[in-house]
Amino acid sequence: MLRGGRQIFKGVCESRKILRAFSPDIVVGFGSFYTLPLLLAAKQKGLPIILHEQNAALGKVNRLFSRFAHTTALTFPVHVSGGARLVHFPLRAVQERLDPWEYFGLEKGKPTLLVCGGSQGALRLNTLFLSALPHLPGYQVLHFTGKNSENVEKHYEGIPSYVKPFESNLQLAMEIADLAICRAGASTIAELTETQTPALLIPFPYATDNHQEKNARHYPGGKVYLESELTGEKLAGLIKTFPLEEKKKQIQNFKQKRNLMHLSDVIQDVLTNG
Repeated sequence: MLRGGRQIFKGVCESRKILRAFSPDIVVGFGSFYTLPLLLAAKQKGLPIILHEQNAALGKVNRLFSRFAHTTALTFPVHVSGGARLVHFPLRAVQERLDPWEYFGLEKGKPTLLVCGGSQGALRLNTLFLSALPHLPGYQVLHFTGKNSENVEKHYEGIPSYVKPFESNLQLAMEIADLAICRAGASTIAELTETQTPALLIPFPYATDNHQEKNARHYPGGKVYLESELTGEKLAGLIKTFPLEEKKKQIQNFKQKRNLMHLSDVIQDVLTNG
């Protein structure tokens, strides 16, 4: 604890130097422990602070500083101490308009599943889905496996598929997927919302403060199942009976009703109006 205190003190001193050299009008924190010294230095200097919380459970630094922040920009409607605004999750702009069917080499109109587990939760999700795959005839699959793609590809012999460790054009995959089987990180939920993709959400069970399950339960286009509840056969049954049209309508209604600012607009508003 003493060593940690010394590191924070050192970080605050270094942050003061940065603030003096850079002279910012505002400081924006995204919640990691690395932001703590800079936020402490900004508070000492009297600079306005904006926090961004991407998950449905406040991280420890954001929880601590929300009472001192001018505004906490939230992706999900959670309680904070101090002022707060709901904002769009910042997503990357699509750089190039590609034909997704041609890009992935799949057949347009054929039932398409997307499977992706992110960086932390891919291995167990891969195992679970691959045990469901023999019970899913007639589907084609986009499967982003994480690091162990070699062990996955052999399961797709004779099955139309696109298997890859990671995919930079994930939004394209979501656009053509009838159903996503995935974890529930904040960026995943935001991408699913943007592309209006129904999802069978299996939260990563070891996420801090169980934030993935909390994220998942806010998504109107999803049904949430805990990893411990599932077997391959049960997962296959859930996929085949998933209420796709009902969930698509719920996503559309959700998007039509919400009227959110972008984080950049919140920052500009504070800079302009204080």
